[in-house]
Amino acid sequence: MYYDIPVTLWDEVDELESFVQRHLDGRLDAASLKARRVPFGCYEQRKDGAYMLRIRCPGGALTPTQLRTIATLSNRNGASHIHVTTRQEFQIHDLKLEDVVPVMRQLMNAGLATRGGGGNTVRNIILSPDAGVSPEEAFDPSPYAFVLTSLLLAQPNSWTLPRKFKIAFSNSAKDSAYAQFNDLGFVAAKQNGVLGFRVYVAGGMGTKPEVGHLLHEFIPADDVYLVAEATKRVFHKHGNRKNKNAARLRFLWKQLGKDGFCQLYEQELRELREERHGALELPKEQSRASTVPFFPLQDESREFQRWKKRFVVPQPQLGLCSVLVPVFLGNLKNDEAIALALFLEPFGKDVLRVTLGQNLRLRNIPERYLANVYSVVKNVSELASAPALLANSISCTGADTCKLGICLSKGALRAISTGLTESALDLDQIPEFKLHLSGCPNTCGQHMLADLGFYGQVGRKNQRMFAAYGVVAGAVVSVGESRLARSLGRVSARDLPRFVCDVLQIWTQKKSRFNSFAAYVDAEGAEDIKNICERYRNIPDFEEDSSYFFDWGASEPFSLAGKGLGECSAGPV
Repeated sequence: MYYDIPVTLWDEVDELESFVQRHLDGRLDAASLKARRVPFGCYEQRKDGAYMLRIRCPGGALTPTQLRTIATLSNRNGASHIHVTTRQEFQIHDLKLEDVVPVMRQLMNAGLATRGGGGNTVRNIILSPDAGVSPEEAFDPSPYAFVLTSLLLAQPNSWTLPRKFKIAFSNSAKDSAYAQFNDLGFVAAKQNGVLGFRVYVAGGMGTKPEVGHLLHEFIPADDVYLVAEATKRVFHKHGNRKNKNAARLRFLWKQLGKDGFCQLYEQELRELREERHGALELPKEQSRASTVPFFPLQDESREFQRWKKRFVVPQPQLGLCSVLVPVFLGNLKNDEAIALALFLEPFGKDVLRVTLGQNLRLRNIPERYLANVYSVVKNVSELASAPALLANSISCTGADTCKLGICLSKGALRAISTGLTESALDLDQIPEFKLHLSGCPNTCGQHMLADLGFYGQVGRKNQRMFAAYGVVAGAVVSVGESRLARSLGRVSARDLPRFVCDVLQIWTQKKSRFNSFAAYVDAEGAEDIKNICERYRNIPDFEEDSSYFFDWGASEPFSLAGKGLGECSAGPV
């Protein structure tokens, strides 16, 4: 197991069950129940009577047996698939309200909690997906993410914050866990042989995203808890509890200024040091299998070699490999998840992480078993034979299930994927390209951190609404150099596939002249993209081509029916 579930959580879940029962009996209104269930990661979906449960997986780490448990519970009580999030968690969808608490208890029996999956709470702590297996990392920060999760889960003030509080750990200056874009971010570093972290604070996404601010040039690794708790206490005591739209930590930083914020933070840090917290007790390493009860397969096919080139990376640990398993749109069928988990269990417990790109990353796989892995993965993932660009593309759930969703972003990404697959573009030239979609201006799809990103909007023509997307491009993610993507225009949802193909065609022709897509955007790419936006600015009238007024995958004309208030910030006041 990767974190400890506090003993108090069982009583809290019992209490939640009483609130659920009172609501089902008609003795408690829906708003009062929402304030109780959302901090437990239970959201109402767009479909009446359907609920989602979000499961905490710090750093995306879970054992194969835990994956099998999640998929089995979804099979019995929820949708036909489980969903992988951009914050390295799993979600079970389409639960009945009366099944929510029983499912929570069964997850807790497996060492998994949903507490903090929503509401004004400490959310899932994220981590570089290749932490511990990357040859480029300063060191593996995984144990610090795991122990911090256990410590913060046990504290009452982790659940009564002004707004959500997000923490990230990156294993190198590449900042692959987006430490600079979280409320609190740790970037692994070494100073005179001492393990520690560079620390950023008050970054974030949402509708007003911001790059975080340097809080510490370097702290010893043992100070991780003190820094996190001091920051959390500043937020708990001084954050805005009156206006949820201005309640995130980055707004407090702006209100107080750097000096004012740091003064409060240093005071909390001094008090914590006086409490004399001992050195962090790091969790033990998860076991690796010494033997595997099946023989290595042999595969000399061209397809297998191409798959290895796209998705397999040798680890620093001799003879071991890391393997990306693409999960298109983040949706993994229950039976396929169970099959993958059963295959992985003989390899040990430390063989699975969730990525920030809604995929799975296998780790500690002996190289001699890669053909065995391929034989399983090609039946689990529809993108196992696709270029890495398509495997790494991201879409949030959009208006399919989210109440804040404007556009059907998953349908749009599927249409883009089809268009790129049918095009003559050599996508293997640009495997690291980041293509991200969000169904609304909120950044659940990480569009502001993309090379080319899109966010859902409402377009109008002749009094009719149509699905549209704002276009952003040129984000940079690297310690000391990070910046958000630039807004460059708008395009209708129906034109997205052609638009993306046009942009990537130009980029593949010009990429040899630039160090990165961001450099291209700065030099001439912004104008290229604006010109392509202009090319698609005018859409046909409804009578000429009605498809423009139907979102991707929709059977009815585009509208905002079903859109409502998000539940993300719900919680007791």
